[in-house]
Amino acid sequence: MNKILLATDYSPAAQNAAAYALELSKVINASLELLHAYVIPFAYTDSPVPLLNIDEIQKIAEESMEAELARLRRLAPDLQIHSRILPGDITDCLAEIIEEQPPTLIVMGTSGDAPDSILWGSMAVKALRNLKAPVLVVPDQVQWEPVRKICFAADYDQVSEHTPAAEVIKWVRQMDASLDVIHVDKPEQAVTPPLTLVQMLESLQPQYHAIINENIEGGVSEFLQEHAIGWLLVIPRKYGFFENLFHKSRTKQLTRVSNIPVLALHQE
Repeated sequence: MNKILLATDYSPAAQNAAAYALELSKVINASLELLHAYVIPFAYTDSPVPLLNIDEIQKIAEESMEAELARLRRLAPDLQIHSRILPGDITDCLAEIIEEQPPTLIVMGTSGDAPDSILWGSMAVKALRNLKAPVLVVPDQVQWEPVRKICFAADYDQVSEHTPAAEVIKWVRQMDASLDVIHVDKPEQAVTPPLTLVQMLESLQPQYHAIINENIEGGVSEFLQEHAIGWLLVIPRKYGFFENLFHKSRTKQLTRVSNIPVLALHQE
């Protein structure tokens, strides 16, 4: 069965993402599992000593989880909702779970008001870039509504047989959405979509758009707003187009300006 894994720190941004995930789970017929991870702070002397009582940290995490589960079950009494609490870094815990049993989707919340929170800043960017499962990042002001249009920000220089076209097709069809494909270039470098990509996505009959803009995130954000896009779909890479788009400060700016969930898929 499909499963959505929601990373939560019980913050308002995470609670908003949980409400979003509840509605999404109904669309894709998935169960929902909440994951909370906590890091134990140590004082490093000759022998590392925990700064806080480990049992107390665990107790607080469990009480917070029970409260969040009760809230979500009131919102969706018929939905299967599970939970787990693990010690460690949230992205490390997610990576281990993916290795054992990959979820259909990981959902994380972001808050523009707290750029250093666990579910934003470096943590969210690290998850988008590195987790080998689909990751959906939901801005804290976004409320659920049916996803009618998905925008795939494609790096034409990186299209290959490893481009996860099957995953793109799967998500567009699951959401019963249309697909727009955009590529941002400088004024003197406008290009047409590569034949390989056109053939891969032919079954979806997407609309292709050449965005001429010196500023990558600005060009993407303007398109999203003008075309009432529901999700931005990206394939993060370490070099080129997405190294710019996914630079920490630029990713923050993109999400704040667009206020649209970002779905990251990864190379096959």
